[in-house]
Amino acid sequence: MTPVTGKRPLTALLWAINLSSISASVLVYIYLAHHALRDLDSLLVSEFVLFAPMVVPVLLAFQLNQLTGRMEVRRLLRLANVAAAAACLALFLATDLGPAMVLLGATVIGALDAVQRVARIVVIKRYFSPEEVRFTVPLTLTAQFIAGAVAGAILAFFPTQITALGAAVATTALFACAALCTWLIPPAATPTEAPAAPASLWQGLRMLRDVAPLRQAMVGFVLLGAFFQGFYNISRVALPAHHLGLSQQYVGLLQIVASLAAVTGALYFYVQSRRGQAFHLRYICPACAAAMVGACLWHSPAVSYPLYFAYFFLFELAFFRLQADIMAATPRDQMPVVATLQYALVYAGMMLAIFFGAFSVQWFGMPITAALFAAGFGLAHRLRRLAADRVPPAPSLERNR
Repeated sequence: MTPVTGKRPLTALLWAINLSSISASVLVYIYLAHHALRDLDSLLVSEFVLFAPMVVPVLLAFQLNQLTGRMEVRRLLRLANVAAAAACLALFLATDLGPAMVLLGATVIGALDAVQRVARIVVIKRYFSPEEVRFTVPLTLTAQFIAGAVAGAILAFFPTQITALGAAVATTALFACAALCTWLIPPAATPTEAPAAPASLWQGLRMLRDVAPLRQAMVGFVLLGAFFQGFYNISRVALPAHHLGLSQQYVGLLQIVASLAAVTGALYFYVQSRRGQAFHLRYICPACAAAMVGACLWHSPAVSYPLYFAYFFLFELAFFRLQADIMAATPRDQMPVVATLQYALVYAGMMLAIFFGAFSVQWFGMPITAALFAAGFGLAHRLRRLAADRVPPAPSLERNR
């Protein structure tokens, strides 16, 4: 295969890789979570399916950093997709999908998904200039949200309950497509200096301590992911299937709603950023929290689903603002370690959120859980602001970009 040339074809190629691989991953998670709720009759197993994919990236963050720093990024993406395709075949066709296998399968796919997410960020930072990053991130990540809609459509519009064989065929084909697309990524420009050894996670933590813009964006991103994306993982199956008592089709429909909200947010962020529009988190985050709680107060999808759309649309605006700030503040050669730290910290926060949220949903229900998450974010954000006021300003790394 002949590699693509030019920034626009490369952006489209990364978009296609994102779409294929993330569609497959989301389909695995949603299928296993709904299977646990429907066939295994376990709300906790269903919630922990969405917890399991985050375990390996947190526990093996150092190894993930070494892997993304040492292996050529195109090869890493290719191998991760091939391994994920093989894992899906084994999971859906060679196991009985009992509780242990459901959790193990979600953990394995989650680990490979994390490798790909970090690698895709490294690709963007490596192939695009700092000025292009702010516009490239939302465009390439729209595929991540359309991927959710693809997975949701498979669940929502499949004529009957999708079978393990159907899940195996769909996920394997999507991962294989992503693997084939990696052959079209051109080689990165050869550096004139000898490549440095990958930065350690301790070096990354020191950089967070010393670089105020990066530290502020990272802490904000972790809090946003822990509370708002953590609640998304809790609610995307439990809201329709447990709180509203609806079928698999409505589980898929909610995934489509969230994906459309995310795509709309990404495109809006892209257009407004090109116009120089600022996105003020002090307005976006409270509105997001209000919509999140509101979506859980009604027992009708006619009211709940539009509010869920608003919640996820606002979440994505904050997500892109902070993600762009992180990438702009990070030196290019430090992107692997920062991306690894970013996902490890966010996943650790989301794991805590899902762990406590799963029990909260079972004991208190969705509305109280949503209110607790909104209040928790507000308190954590307030504490972050108080702590930031006590930290002296540190030198910028602008010269290293």
